[in-house]
Amino acid sequence: MNEARERSVRGGGDVLAIGFGTTVAMWAVGYLARLPVVLAPPALVLALLLLALVLGGFVAGSRGSRGALGGLYAGALSGLLNLLVLGSFLSTHDRPNALVPSAMLWIPGSIAASALLAAVGSWWGARRARAPLDAAEWTAALARVAVAATFLLLVAGGLVTGNKAGLAVVDWPNSYGYNMFLYPFARMTGGIYYEHAHRLLGALVGLTTVTLAVHLAIVEKRTFVKRMGLAAVALVIVQGILGGLRVTEKSIGLAVVHGVTAQVFLSLLVALAVVSTRSWRSARGGLPSRRALADRRMVSIAVAALLIQIVFGALQRHLAFGLMLHIVAAIAVASLTISAGMRVWGFYSEQAALKRAGLVVIHATGTQVALGFCAWIVRGLANNGSLSVEWKVVVTTLHQGMGAVLLAATVTLRLLLSRWLDPVD
Repeated sequence: MNEARERSVRGGGDVLAIGFGTTVAMWAVGYLARLPVVLAPPALVLALLLLALVLGGFVAGSRGSRGALGGLYAGALSGLLNLLVLGSFLSTHDRPNALVPSAMLWIPGSIAASALLAAVGSWWGARRARAPLDAAEWTAALARVAVAATFLLLVAGGLVTGNKAGLAVVDWPNSYGYNMFLYPFARMTGGIYYEHAHRLLGALVGLTTVTLAVHLAIVEKRTFVKRMGLAAVALVIVQGILGGLRVTEKSIGLAVVHGVTAQVFLSLLVALAVVSTRSWRSARGGLPSRRALADRRMVSIAVAALLIQIVFGALQRHLAFGLMLHIVAAIAVASLTISAGMRVWGFYSEQAALKRAGLVVIHATGTQVALGFCAWIVRGLANNGSLSVEWKVVVTTLHQGMGAVLLAATVTLRLLLSRWLDPVD
């Protein structure tokens, strides 16, 4: 094995990133396809799920260094992770936590089929191979997969709130007496689908976060990055407990805290993904600037203001409280984030990373304001019967999701200001 290949496969980050990434893509397809506003044909959903496995293998073959084995290993990992969902299809309806007799064939068969499809994809990818990613780049890719999984979970949580399905499943950690991973798929209808799917996605995010933290503990040399991984594990555990207590205690207050903490958790994972990038690692000193401290302070204030606004939004969604407060605060927060983004974009145009980050904050703010206006409009239309509740929930959840994106983008901007600028008197 040559040195470049050794650097690429060290720590198994390629298999972890592709295996978990493929799984997140498959779960996103499966989850979104069953929403009432989509209801895609089952044949199309199956085709997309199989295509995700092939494409995951393609990435392994084109950017990895293991050849067909890379796709095989990643596909097998994805098949193993998908057992978290497969149990719902193999569970009996008459006896809780019992599997159908054919389960002993389906379980190994699904893992083998996943491995084979990904291996086919890796063979295809190897014919179009590019320079393999090194171990650090695969670690960064795994962090981005964790971000994607968490954003999907956050959207699913928004749909739970929007559909008032937070207590659709009355027990926890079980689901109507079933083990969470063995609750029959045929019973996941209405509010139960939203709430139970949210729980399954939470399990995937928890497993992804723990895997990322363990991987960082093994391959990462920077102590602060390892600690960030451990902090992510601690926070995801807290999130799981908060979600469970929200059900068992039937507490709206805990639902508000759970929703706000979810956005903080997403920003933490985004921060991990940022410090794992090649550009962050390769930085050799920042740009001297007399404005650095003022700009860092301004962006920090914007982050704090966004957190307060997220609390106001959570109160409005869960308690229908403080709509005008939320709207007025939105004007102040948007002014802060746009000003911060424009200052960075205008003053530091020679630093490409800072310029891009400033533009992202500006565009995210504009999109969020537009979605907020749309959410206000559809709320009125749904109340007078001119629009279906399903579409109202879609728009309001998009507004919530973009709020999380804006917070994460502003946190990223703050991190980059610390990395790329050196304050001078």
